[in-house]
Formats: sequence, C-alpha cells, structure tokens
Amino acid sequence: MSAQEDGGRKDAGHYPGLMGRINAFIRYFQNAGRSKFELYLTRSGKYADMMRGILARYGLPGDLIYLALIESGFSPKAYSVANAAGPWQFIAGTGRRYGLRIDWWADERRDYEKSTHAAASYLRDLYGMFESWPLAAAAYNAGEGKIQKAVARYKSDDYAELIRHRYLKQETKDYVPKMLAALTIAKEPEKYGFEGVKYEEPLEFDKVTVPGGTDLRALGLLIGVPYESLREWNPELRRFCTPPNQENYEIRLPIGYGKIAEEQMEEIREEAGVTFLLHSVKKGESLESLADRYHTTVPILQELNGLKGTRLRRSARLVIPVTGLSGEEAVPGKELSSEQVEAALKRFDDGGRRTRTVRVRKGDTLSRIAKRTGVPVDELAAANGLKTKGRLKVGRRLRLPGTAVQLAGNPVDSPRGGKKERKHVVRRGDTLSKIAKTYGVTPQQISERNNLREGQAPRRGRVLHIPLES
Repeated sequence: MSAQEDGGRKDAGHYPGLMGRINAFIRYFQNAGRSKFELYLTRSGKYADMMRGILARYGLPGDLIYLALIESGFSPKAYSVANAAGPWQFIAGTGRRYGLRIDWWADERRDYEKSTHAAASYLRDLYGMFESWPLAAAAYNAGEGKIQKAVARYKSDDYAELIRHRYLKQETKDYVPKMLAALTIAKEPEKYGFEGVKYEEPLEFDKVTVPGGTDLRALGLLIGVPYESLREWNPELRRFCTPPNQENYEIRLPIGYGKIAEEQMEEIREEAGVTFLLHSVKKGESLESLADRYHTTVPILQELNGLKGTRLRRSARLVIPVTGLSGEEAVPGKELSSEQVEAALKRFDDGGRRTRTVRVRKGDTLSRIAKRTGVPVDELAAANGLKTKGRLKVGRRLRLPGTAVQLAGNPVDSPRGGKKERKHVVRRGDTLSKIAKTYGVTPQQISERNNLREGQAPRRGRVLHIPLES
C-alpha cells in the first residue's frame, strides 16, 4: 500500500487507542480554543488547495495539511520560541537539510510553496523510515531519532502504546491526537458547531524571475504594486530587496502583474537593481536626510548598519542602498563589491547562531521597540512568545530576529576589471557631455562602460558607471 493510500483511507476512527485524547482536543477546539480554530479554518481556504496539490505530487495524503494547521495555523509569519518558522515550523537545521535557504536575506521556511515542498519531502522520508503515519507525524514533532529510540526501547511500533510510557514528551503524546481532532472538525465543521466559516479565497498569483538585488520598493513603483503587497506575496524575503548574492530570484505578483513586469524587465534591471555604496557621514547629516536623499527609509539604513537609534557619528561609514530611482548624485565613496557585502553579512546570518537582544525600558511597548529597532511588531511578538499588545516587564531582554551589526571594511577600488569607478544617478538636465566633464572623462568612455548607443541620452534616474583614471 502506498503512503497516500495508507493515510488517505484513515481518519480518527481508525485509531481506537487514541479516541479519548482525540475527543478531548475536539472539545478544546470547540470551547477554549474556538476563536483560534475558527481563524485557522478561515485561513485554510487560502492555502489548503495549494498544499494538497504539492503533497499529492510526492504521493502523500492531502490530510497531512492539518499538520500545518496545528503547527502554525497556516501562517507563513509564525515563529516559535524554539526558533521554528513558517507554516510547517521548520527549525533551521532541518529546513536547510531539505533545501530551504535561511540567511540574512531570505528565510524560505516562510515561503508557503517552498516550505510545503520541503515538508512533503521530509514527511515522505519519515514514512519510509517508520511505515506508520502516526509515528511519522510524531517524528515530525520530536525528531526521527527520538521516535526510533522509543520504538527500540519499548519494542513496539504502535504510537498508542508508545505514548503510555514516560519517555516521550507530553507535546509529542498530544501531537497526533491534536492533528486528528483538527482533521475531524475541518472535514465537517458544521457537525462540530463551526457554522458559516468564511474561508479565504485560494491563492492565485503570477510568478516572474527578477535579478538578484532587485529593490522591492523600486519594483513596486515601476509596475504599480505597493511595497507592502510585494512583501505579503513574498513572505520569505526578509529585507527590502531580493538576495543580491543570487543571480536571479523568482517572486510572486498579483494576477496580471507578471505580464507587466515581463514587459518592463529591461527597466527593472536598470532602475530597480540595488548597489551598495559606502558613505562617510558629514556634519549635519542624519539618517532622515540620507534616507530622503537616496529614496530609502530609516529602518533600512538602520538594518543594514546595525543602528539602534537615529544618531550618527561624524565620519562614520554607512552602507547605502542605491537604485536607478534614487534621483541624486552618487555617494561620495566607492561601490562595495557583492563579495564585501556578503562577507560582512555572513557574520550576522541569524540562522540560529547570532541574535541581538534589547532590554525593555520603562514605558516601552512592542510598537515603541519596533520603531527603535526596525523590527516589525509581529516578528518581535512571535520571536518572544508575546501578544502584539501585551504588557512588557521592565528589564526583560527581547530577541530581535534578523538584526544586524555595523558593516566594516574598506571601500573597494574596483567593482570589475581592476579599474576604479564611481556611480552617478542621472538628474534633470544631465547630458553625457556634462557628466563626462564633471568626472574628467570622455562621453565615449561613459557610453562604452554603460552599453549606450551612439548619441543615446541617458534616462533620468538611471545609474551610470563612471570609469576613472587609476
């Protein structure tokens, strides 16, 4: 019998040894846990069809989607105190083992498609190991090693028998009954008192491949999709841009906007690509003025430079993200190579190795701390097991998921080929001759470096590479 047939032919009634626990969880969901369960049912409409389709491609029963219900309530933003993330609640090690990217730029545990593929692959492996869905589900919760030891210790592969002993944690003993209770109600919600559930519409979206390092704000301006919407469609992206250390990255867009993006891909490549420059702070400059000048935001500058507040030290070096839509002259500094940026960021890759904390002050709220640190309220709450509007104890240290530290390093002389360069963002009134005169080069040199046709005027907002003499 296949894994799909084995799981697909069984419901709660096929596990008589678990019925007492299953019924207890059904009553819990009907009463104390009712509001959350109703929310999870509502949200299931958005993700269930997509998840079932992926599970079927791996030969797995569709009912396994209810693991995601009890793990996260189908929320891509779910983050546990045990550092598990996403709808399937992968810890970093297991996520990476099953092909998920987890670093400073992206956490694909939060990608509802990629994480479902990873979960399906993992569950298929677990079923192959135990040939029992209750044991496979228990291993998903406790780890395969723990369940293997339990089977060996008690010489039984019967989940109902194993949970009678003290070896497994209570969470694992409850895990399968809780899932089966959720499955039972979800299949017949009216029967269990959940009438009139308003399911969210199933996901529908376009996909398009954009270059690595595409600024989502600039992309949104070019194609007419709000930045917040782009972040919602692509919850795995942890920063304001696609990972710059990856040549191309596939993103989701609302239906109809994939075609618009494809038609504007040349403009996207020219104007939405992020370049990181090093800027030496001058007297009178502030994060607000720099953010305004380069069309970025204060939280992004804080994030890239590990800044808690907004005060700047004169001569401090800041990493500034610049796109073709920045609309100002280039930073009076040198372009950072992707290798330099990546080398620095690896030091604070937050895949469970380094996490900054913040101490709660008198009068602090999550909103105030979020504003101070640049970490969204919902991420702060999830990372610390708090309610978004809950009270905070003065002196408590809160984890700041995905925070950074000051980027060090010297500016590079050459982004390519060993030649020194500067960057210039074309402004109103600029001509090749005027730009060339400013930097002491010829118009032909600028045209050749930027692949401009003879006589072609650079478009306002475009970033030009200016070759300089060594």
